[in-house]
Amino acid sequence: MNCENDILSNFELMAELSLKLTGEENEKEFMKKLLSVAIESIPEAEAGTIWLIDNTLYKAVVGYNYNDDVVENLVVPLEDSYIYKYMNSMDIIEIDSFEEFKSPSRLFKENLKVLHAKHETMITLAYPLKVGNTIKGHIYIDNFQLKKFSETAKKSLKIFGSFASTFLTLKSLRDEEKKANELNRIYLSFITHEVRTPLTAILGYAESILRGKEDFSKEEVVDLVKRIYLSSKHMNSLISDLSTFNKLNREEELNINELHLKFLVYESISIVEPQLSPDVELNIKFGENIPEMIETDPIKMKQILVNIVGNAIKYTDEGYVNVYIDFDRKTKEYIILVKDSGPGMPKEKLEEIFKPFVRLAKNKPGSGLGLAIVKKLIEKLKGRIHINSEINKGTTVELRFPQRIS
Repeated sequence: MNCENDILSNFELMAELSLKLTGEENEKEFMKKLLSVAIESIPEAEAGTIWLIDNTLYKAVVGYNYNDDVVENLVVPLEDSYIYKYMNSMDIIEIDSFEEFKSPSRLFKENLKVLHAKHETMITLAYPLKVGNTIKGHIYIDNFQLKKFSETAKKSLKIFGSFASTFLTLKSLRDEEKKANELNRIYLSFITHEVRTPLTAILGYAESILRGKEDFSKEEVVDLVKRIYLSSKHMNSLISDLSTFNKLNREEELNINELHLKFLVYESISIVEPQLSPDVELNIKFGENIPEMIETDPIKMKQILVNIVGNAIKYTDEGYVNVYIDFDRKTKEYIILVKDSGPGMPKEKLEEIFKPFVRLAKNKPGSGLGLAIVKKLIEKLKGRIHINSEINKGTTVELRFPQRIS
């Protein structure tokens, strides 16, 4: 009777939580709380994990009755995960032995051994976490003694899985709302400030010429016309970048091709290499035995490399720009490191650099949309970007791209 009361109490807790659910909660903390209640509410459950799909990777987010450090290292390319063959299943999945938990990833196997060092047998139930009709991950419960879970356990897991799906759906809707609001802010800023600045300059220089009429020398008129030309060129650049940014927010289709990575890298760098200062050394190095071919959208990939390497070249007046390409066999991702000896950026400003119209160096030309566009492109190619920088110590940009976009 006490057990039934505990189960009822835990379900009441979840019902109470659902009333407060907004989608703004910390994802990891929410999943941890939900998993703990699920394990405690299902008598046969002894441990469990929640995994989420992150582009081409499949990652353990939280665990219960498992070592947290080991859980955090459980990551595998989605196509190499044991759940991949079940990715179209919208119902509960039963896994009746360790034998099914297979993966080509050596590190994954080692972590799994550590995770289950004390266990000789295990049965598992997995239930998909969904946003609409798209599977975003799974919740798992494990038992190390039984041969089969009860129907009650399966029904209970479905309830908790549906609750987690509700959270992910709300979070997705909230993120979309924030994204829409941010876009509105961007366009308003573009019209009221970014375009107005060069337009005001153009009007001012034109009025000066009209007012001066014959009082200006030919040289003075030419100088003012040059200023009008440069302001017009800047405004045209702004409109072009905004058009690209707007297109990326609407465009879903990718033109995926298999191509030679080295050719793509060298072709991209050759576009920006002429801007290199005579006092800067450009070094390109590839790791040993990395796969030659990458499956991606070559145009978008080239845009990313041109922008990132171009920025390193533009802001480095002396020293070096190093480009190093390697391959992470654990996650099946190419790693492209771009390191420069430029002026660097304040650490507290790094979170802002991907926001539209943010320009940390006012003495350099640009719309401030470059890195915002790069971030969008990287997301579309299911990649990741991380930047480390420090004033007077240069900047390091780490780009990661999957070998194949599945």
